[in-house]
Amino acid sequence: MTPTLPRSIRTLLVFAVAALVAACASVPPPTGFNAAQIAMLKSEGFVETDKGWELTMPERLLFETDKSDVPPEQQRRIGGIAAKLVSVGIETARIEGHTDSTGSSAYNLTLSQARAQSVAAPMQASGMTFAADQVIGRGEALPLSSNATAEGRQDNRRVVVIVWPQ
Repeated sequence: MTPTLPRSIRTLLVFAVAALVAACASVPPPTGFNAAQIAMLKSEGFVETDKGWELTMPERLLFETDKSDVPPEQQRRIGGIAAKLVSVGIETARIEGHTDSTGSSAYNLTLSQARAQSVAAPMQASGMTFAADQVIGRGEALPLSSNATAEGRQDNRRVVVIVWPQ
């Protein structure tokens, strides 16, 4: 003989299970960027990738060999982009610096970090915040083009800004 629960406890259990099922069936919170954020990202040249929304600046922030400085006009452009990001609630990003294969791997890693920092600085001045692991140098590890030509090496001396929904 199987013991049965009193009716009031069975009713309570049925309501508890129904409440749990209803909670599971509720609409999950929205993920991703909202329409205003996406419109702003697209207007600034960001492209959606598997890493998030990436911006390799229109001028691609291409650096001269062995240089990490950003000209004042580019600093203003970067600061303007950062201000627009902050205005739509995007307050952080990952900044990745890259180099060509000229020089040693260790030196290129240091140089790429300096490039990332030189782009992060005007973004921070415009209200964005970055954790230490969000401003990173990739060295020569992720080339866009072959390092066998001058044009390819120029393509590889760059900084990429990546944003993602919080």
